[in-house]
Amino acid sequence: MSQFRTFILALIASFGLPWLFLIIVPTIQYQALSPVPYDKDRDGLEGQYPPAPINRQGQLVYAREGCVQCHTQMIRPTQLALDGWRRGWGMDQDARPPAPVRSNTLLDYLDEPYAFLGVQRNGPDLTNYGWRAPERARIHQMLYAPKSLHDWSNMPSFAHLYTERLAQGQTSEKALKLHKKFAVKEGYEVVPTPEAEALVDYLLSLKKDYPVPGDPAAVAAAPAAAKQ
Repeated sequence: MSQFRTFILALIASFGLPWLFLIIVPTIQYQALSPVPYDKDRDGLEGQYPPAPINRQGQLVYAREGCVQCHTQMIRPTQLALDGWRRGWGMDQDARPPAPVRSNTLLDYLDEPYAFLGVQRNGPDLTNYGWRAPERARIHQMLYAPKSLHDWSNMPSFAHLYTERLAQGQTSEKALKLHKKFAVKEGYEVVPTPEAEALVDYLLSLKKDYPVPGDPAAVAAAPAAAKQ
């Protein structure tokens, strides 16, 4: 009986403790989080961290379409010595300070009901995609016909988020500029649906390398010089 009791306790500890420390404790910590104000004298910035939430409506489309299966949204801590972290990972290389992107913190995901950390990196990490994203029309083209931009792309097409319709008079400003074999029939045009627009809004809102209050190394990544 004593051995059986020991076995049960060991079983509970084996499954219960990881659940406690990996699920319960982080969840409680996350629920207790609130934005942290910057100290202008210390941080050289005003406002609060994190400064802006993600686009929630677009996140729902992102989740439904399964983007999390191929894209991660997490810069891992450097002390883990994993190859998933790179200096400058996820940072726009144009008009940005030459500082490495920091690893993510819990506060980076504030107000997100679900943090889409990802499953694997078949595609690029999207943690800070909003900084390096191309113009909006190009993102739509990439979503509609990825191979129209890169013939080596293994990204699936999300053409179902777009509408092919008969052009009425002047071509719509939102119509995708498709060429060669990807072009639609003459007299027709492809325009994004509201869901496609929301998804692009979400991708553009992914900016998780704002300076952490009190962290001098992060001040160099101040968002003031970043593209909007």
